[in-house]
Amino acid sequence: MINMLYGLKDIHTVISNHRKIGGAAEADMIRLTSGESYQNPVFINVDISKGHYVSVCFMDEEGTNIIAHVDQIAVIKGLQHKLICQLNNMHVKQLLLQDTMQYLQKLCDVNAGFVTQTFKQEALKLVRDISIKELKNHNIVLPFPLEEKLIHINKRLFA
Repeated sequence: MINMLYGLKDIHTVISNHRKIGGAAEADMIRLTSGESYQNPVFINVDISKGHYVSVCFMDEEGTNIIAHVDQIAVIKGLQHKLICQLNNMHVKQLLLQDTMQYLQKLCDVNAGFVTQTFKQEALKLVRDISIKELKNHNIVLPFPLEEKLIHINKRLFA
């Protein structure tokens, strides 16, 4: 699920709806007006004051948390919404993977023995976000069978 993002509003939407859509906003490169350039930044936060975007917070490949005023941003290249398993920034990928695995494990523990449709949908969304490969690597067992070879078609109906 790679979707192009077109600005700070899109970044803010991805961050604020993380639980619903999963993934993160990652760019190929960001360059500040000071000349500093960062490869594969993942956006963590966008600050808004009185309806105006004020600053962005992103994490670079070394795990450094950087906050920049929007006026300091010169160029953002290749801004996309990616699933956790698709991220190029390995530091953020490991952090998000660990958090998602913990959440999925707690979700399975709480719903043990009682599989509802809501629980199954949320668990499958999390598995899609981290990949089945990572699920197996961390030995997390879902309380329902997982169909690995299915290709899910978009559920959107067109008129």
